[in-house]
Parts: sequence; C-alpha cells; structure tokens
Amino acid sequence: MAYNKKIVFLGSRIHVIKELLKDVQREDLIIYALENSYLVNFLNKENIEYFTFSMRDKKACLDELLQLDFDVLISNGCPIVFPVQKFSPHQILINIHPTYLPYLQGKTPMNGVFYLNYSFYGATMHYIDKGIDTGDLIYQKKEGLTEDIDLGLLYHLAMKLEGWVFKKGWEKLKQANFKYIGTKQSAKSTYFNRTDAMQTLDFEEKTENLLVKIKSFGIKSQGCSVCIENKNYKIFEAERIVHEPLLENYKNSSPGDIILFYDEKFLVKTVDGIIKVKKYEIV
Repeated sequence: MAYNKKIVFLGSRIHVIKELLKDVQREDLIIYALENSYLVNFLNKENIEYFTFSMRDKKACLDELLQLDFDVLISNGCPIVFPVQKFSPHQILINIHPTYLPYLQGKTPMNGVFYLNYSFYGATMHYIDKGIDTGDLIYQKKEGLTEDIDLGLLYHLAMKLEGWVFKKGWEKLKQANFKYIGTKQSAKSTYFNRTDAMQTLDFEEKTENLLVKIKSFGIKSQGCSVCIENKNYKIFEAERIVHEPLLENYKNSSPGDIILFYDEKFLVKTVDGIIKVKKYEIV
C-alpha cells in the first residue's frame, strides 16, 4: 500500500477488521483476537492467521506488544488499558468505541444508553491516551434511538456503525499522511460500567426504575436478577401493565407477589403498579 504501515489489530469485534482487511496487505497486519470472541469465529471462518489473548494473560500480551515493530495499533473491543507512555513516540494508538464520546466512556457503555436514558447511540474513532476513552477524536457519528430498539438491536447497530466510523476515520488519516492530530473531547463526559447492584431488582422500587433496569440488561448473557417467592429469576424483558381493571383488582397485593402465570409469562406486583414479565429464566 502507498502508506506502507505495519498495523496491529487487537480486539473482539468484527466490523472494523472487515473494513481494515479491504485496505491492507495481510503481511502488513498482525491480529490479536480475544479468546472465545466473535472475532475468533470470523477469523477461523475466513482462514486468517491470528494470535489469541485473554484477560488472564493481559500482562504477557502487553509485554509482547511493546516489543513489536509496528506503526499503528487499532483496538476494538479490547478490555486492556494501554500504558501509552511505554510505546514508541512514532507509534499511533487508536481505539474504536461503541458510543458517541465523550458520552458513555468505560468498559460496558452500551448498557448505559438505556440506564442513563440517552436518546441516541453512536460510535467513535479516537486516539488512545492515558485516560479511559478520553483521547482526541478522529471521527464519530451519532444516530437517534427509537422505542423499538432493545439492547440486542442496539449492540448490532452500534457495532455495525463502528465499522462505518472506522472506514471514514481511516480515510481521514490516510489523506493526512497519518499526521492528523484529532480534536479534543469538549462536552461533559459520562462514564458507565455495569455492576451486580445495577442488575439486581427490588420490587419496592418504582415500576419505571424496574423497567429501565430490565431494558438496560435485556440480553440472554446479562439480564436482571431477583428472588421471587423463594425462587431465583433472571429477567430479560418486561412491560408495564396499564389496564385499569387489572390494576384495581390487585392494588392491595404486596410488592413482589406473583399475581398471575399465563402462557410462559407472569404478572408481578410492584410498589406502584404491575409489570408483565415476558422473558425470563429460573436459575
């Protein structure tokens, strides 16, 4: 290629690497894939060589990266904090993040889109600095949210948008001969990492708060935990009951009471209403 750069890609997601593979020679690219990730499956299917890493051996992975002779490192879905001061000054470190920075910096930002009631999602390509997702911006795009988007769809949309943002940002870097310095993150930043407490339900909470929590973690690998009538549930989807006769009939039930099972769903009383639990499992 005309820009003749040696590139390291490190991560777990696929849309950015798909764009990168359209533009670089395989011999100029070293790939490190997080074990058991979508990226591993994609690379195996495409018969592309790669190295694996895990969070158990992240120090060894970092030590190896510091010894590599490369020009550009691209991180995408890599849960490692890079010690930027230890890399050579000529080496460019880039991250592609699945939100519209500086909103929702952090390790698990997608949950924060719903948990913190954002009306948009996005993706950002930025330089890596000493902070967490705080580096100067290369390219980013924002899209509005609609009521039909759940967490699973949000992951799909944001990851796909990452690929498009990377493509545009990469073009920008090439046009500037990789000397584009980026722009500062100027808005007030927010930070989000999910915790067990966030994913635990209490039916003494208001219905609206419960529904926000459930939507924020509503995929099979996450969910919200709660003990109801001595059984442990993981809940993935729910909605508010607004039918007045139902609300009136059960207004004296206690929060946490299951008032009806039907068709693999159930109704449970909250402190100020009733919710219909539509997807769940008993654990």
